[in-house]
Amino acid sequence: MILGILLIIVSIVGIIFFLKPHIIKGLKMSYRSKRLGPAIDEMSAFENRLIHAGDPSPWIYAEDFQSVTLSTESLGKLEALESTAFLVIQHEKIHFEKYWPPFDESKVTNSFSVAKSIVATLIGIAIKEGLLRLDDPVAKYVNSFKSTPKDKITIRHMLQMSSGLKWIESEGGALSHNAEAYYGDDLQTLIDKLEVRRPPGEVFRYASGNTQVLAMVLASASGTTISEFASTKLWTPIQAEHDSFWNLDHKNGMEKAFCCFYATPRDFAKVGQLCLNNGKWNKQQIVDPSYIRKALTPVMLPDVLLKRPNDIYGFSLVVGELPPTTFFYARGIRGQYIICNPELDLVIVRMGHKRNPVDYQHGHPPDLFDHINAALEIIMPSTAIAP
Repeated sequence: MILGILLIIVSIVGIIFFLKPHIIKGLKMSYRSKRLGPAIDEMSAFENRLIHAGDPSPWIYAEDFQSVTLSTESLGKLEALESTAFLVIQHEKIHFEKYWPPFDESKVTNSFSVAKSIVATLIGIAIKEGLLRLDDPVAKYVNSFKSTPKDKITIRHMLQMSSGLKWIESEGGALSHNAEAYYGDDLQTLIDKLEVRRPPGEVFRYASGNTQVLAMVLASASGTTISEFASTKLWTPIQAEHDSFWNLDHKNGMEKAFCCFYATPRDFAKVGQLCLNNGKWNKQQIVDPSYIRKALTPVMLPDVLLKRPNDIYGFSLVVGELPPTTFFYARGIRGQYIICNPELDLVIVRMGHKRNPVDYQHGHPPDLFDHINAALEIIMPSTAIAP
């Protein structure tokens, strides 16, 4: 009996070591961070590529900066989820800014899936510059998509999460594609081996692999790395305050585009403000307004998790309502949020270690509404909106 158990254990360990080495790396990193799964401060655990800030221009402080503070309840909710940063920006001025040590305004943090919204923005820039078209087949740019049935998948399908590719998204599963993409060292092979589950454009199914493919499309179309493209076409034009970094799968390798964009909360806020400004920064039109409108248009395809047509997801941006107001946002698995409210010209950035699970009745994590209400306490102290 004992010998049998030992043989099973040895076999499992052998499989892990020789077939799935990324699992070992994941276990080691989780042990070091004392958190199960990816953490927000693991940039140095991977190779990375610089996104140069160019000519930085800091945010302007509002006249009432820090004159209104958060309620005990809102502060408690932020701290319960181990927040590291909370910013409230209205009319392109900072009204409130709070950091929890060791984080501050100059410390970068992992975007997780907020990176998907950054990649979608870069795709919009590339379309404006004539480098690609929304309905181009992915096969035009990525060789492993040239054969049937992958040759039917377009850039639009990837942006709308309707590619039909087989991708195991599980955030906590060691054998998922996500785990291999995050901890592994060969994104090219992982993507090339992907199979097709169903015809594209039929079903919404969130899959991080779609964004990784978009990064490959962008690199092929631009003839450079997506980090360099982001530096010259996004980070420099929006006058980001700090350099940022994108983790790679190996030295001189491919960006982990579905996640792992390390930037400061203030610079994440600039990405939100760009979208809020319909793709314009100062007098420069960086992204075409029509693309921003499409990015904020729900895909309306059947969604198994929502159990209805997906009425909240556009091009890697999520839209919603809190009557009488509307909002759109980018989010990451550890509660990374860039929340934008067009009616109030409001950008909210929250970074941290945790978030609530998604409530599939409406498709949003409940803490999202807490962050919106906290921001409203700052700019409209007598206002609170229930989810």
